[in-house]
Amino acid sequence: MATRPDRRVRRTKELLHRALIELLLEKGYSRTTVQDILDRADVGRSTFYSHYRDKDDLLLVSCTEYLRTAVSEPDTSETPLWKPVHTILTLAERHREVYRALVGKRSSAVLIRATQQMVRDILVDHLRGRLIVDNRDFDSMLTFLSWGVTGLIGSVADESASAKDAFTAFENLAGHEARR
Repeated sequence: MATRPDRRVRRTKELLHRALIELLLEKGYSRTTVQDILDRADVGRSTFYSHYRDKDDLLLVSCTEYLRTAVSEPDTSETPLWKPVHTILTLAERHREVYRALVGKRSSAVLIRATQQMVRDILVDHLRGRLIVDNRDFDSMLTFLSWGVTGLIGSVADESASAKDAFTAFENLAGHEARR
C-alpha cells in the first residue's frame, strides 16, 4: 500500500503548484523562472530541487496529479469508453494557458513527450481490461491514441478547435463505443 507524503510535503507541493499556475497566468510560462516560483511560494531553492528537477518537471508532475484526480471516478461498464479524453480536452479548453505551456508552439520536445506519456498513462489506467485486444496491440493502440490526444490538446489550447469539436474528431477516428 502506497503511503501518502506527510502534510508538510503535500503543503509544499501545493504551494509550488499554485505559485506556478498563478505566475503562468500573470507572466506566461516562458517568462516565469524557478526563482519567481520560489519567491511566490515562499519556499527555499533546496526544498524545490528536492522535489523537482526544474519548472518543466513541476508543471508536468502537477498537471499529471491534477488530471489523474479529474478522471479518477470509478469506471463501470456504464462509463463512456472515451470519458478521460473528453475530460482532458475540456480541461485544455478551460485552462488554455497551462496546456499551451505543455504542448504549445513554444514547448520543448521534452514537455510534449512527457505530456503524451501522461495522457498514455491515464488512458492505460482507464482502458485496460475494457478493450479486447492482445497486449502488443493494446500498447501500440494506446501510443497512437495518446499522440493523437496530445495533438488535439494543442489544437484546443491554441484555440484552433473547441473541446467539443476536438472530441468529436477523436471519437470519429478512434471509433465510438464499438471497440468495447
